[in-house]
Amino acid sequence: MVLSIFIDLVILIIPLLEYNVNVMKNRKAVFTTKWIAYTAMLTALVVATSVIPPVPIGTNNVYWCDGMILLGAYLMDPVASFIIGGLGSALYDFGIGHIHMAVASLLIHGLQAAVTSALLHCAFRRFKREPLFAIISATVGAVIVIGGYFLTYWLIFPLTAGNSKYGLIYAADRVLRNVIQEIVGITLATVLCYGTTFKKQLEKNNLLPDFKKEILNNKTNETEVQNEE
Repeated sequence: MVLSIFIDLVILIIPLLEYNVNVMKNRKAVFTTKWIAYTAMLTALVVATSVIPPVPIGTNNVYWCDGMILLGAYLMDPVASFIIGGLGSALYDFGIGHIHMAVASLLIHGLQAAVTSALLHCAFRRFKREPLFAIISATVGAVIVIGGYFLTYWLIFPLTAGNSKYGLIYAADRVLRNVIQEIVGITLATVLCYGTTFKKQLEKNNLLPDFKKEILNNKTNETEVQNEE
């Protein structure tokens, strides 16, 4: 139900987004249709994992959304990754009935994906062995998730949720679950992206949007237009 509504919303807002991001002087789009389509599609994939049953670990459940979040971070730039990880996981929480978790998931998983993408595509861009640095980047993102939820359960939810079950003991109990979930997510995303020819085929056929190149091209075109004037 939630996924269906989200897809309908994406179909409605894509033309509006494309119009709003056009640079009116030269008709050069910063956020191209390809970029918007990939961001929407990967966000929908994160939401779609809500239909996959979680794996019970003791009194906790391990969910599958991190695999799709990290796949988006491996493929896309930090801005798109924040949308994929943040919005996707927030809608995911709505889909599985964890509405009270939506805001925390938006911030924590959005930051996880953005940092992973920034490290992989910016900080480690010049290094070879991309799969290795993808794992390193995703591990940093995993620390953000584990630490973010620990602080949320320990310090924030006791004040905002009005539920006595939250606190230090509850937060500590969730650490192992989150560690396992991040290991599963990193493994899944890395195998899909680098264990197969998936990303290579996308790059070979020029199917991945190049956000940085598009921004640089746009600035160049703006400068040329100003010089002509």
